[in-house]
Amino acid sequence: MRLLLFISILICYTNISAQDSIYVTVKAGYKVKDVLTPTDIFQYSEFKAGKVFFKDGSKAAARMNYSRLFDQILFIDTKDDTLAVADEKTIKFITIDRDTFYFDNGYMKLIADKGVVKLLEKQVWVVADIRKIGTFNRQTTTVAVNSFSSYTNGIDAAKSKDLILNEDIILRKETQYFFGDEYSHFARTGKKGLFQLFGKDQRDIENYLNENKINFDKKEDIEKLVQFLSKL
Repeated sequence: MRLLLFISILICYTNISAQDSIYVTVKAGYKVKDVLTPTDIFQYSEFKAGKVFFKDGSKAAARMNYSRLFDQILFIDTKDDTLAVADEKTIKFITIDRDTFYFDNGYMKLIADKGVVKLLEKQVWVVADIRKIGTFNRQTTTVAVNSFSSYTNGIDAAKSKDLILNEDIILRKETQYFFGDEYSHFARTGKKGLFQLFGKDQRDIENYLNENKINFDKKEDIEKLVQFLSKL
């Protein structure tokens, strides 16, 4: 039985290199931790020293980690319980080890800070598909939700890896990039987000985009764009 489970997990864990994504199927009757390892779920191999900097100037310290499955920062409290950081709108930023995270409808890790422009990255698991058993035992598909935290309906993220699923869930790991300005306003990489944050330089930016072929999902391309924006 264990051998069959191991084989099924290997089959379901597929790297789609053309799309630079990883797809994983969690079968009904199994737990997330049967398929995803802690390395898949967490940013760090262990909870590391972290600090929350609040907008009112106060701070709080604890051992922390980022969950790619739930897009949450988790911390270990004084009772050794694992909890999710709450009241994110009151947070200015969070540091874990040498990394800095900002929150704007989810957490983003800072990968470049040029003062007037920031570049941030998010690696997260999203729900690519849900397969339900319909009439005559046929599977039907739906993509009504796109985050696992939504699918679990608010169940504690620290414990949901033990949740036994009653549907086949297909998860996709993807990397997303974001621009940030000097006032910590953020937008997904793309023309819309670019002009939303740096509209006053739209003409110069349009000239750059016309002269340079930019893939807004390619790290090397947007790093060059960030260098250009920092000099405007």
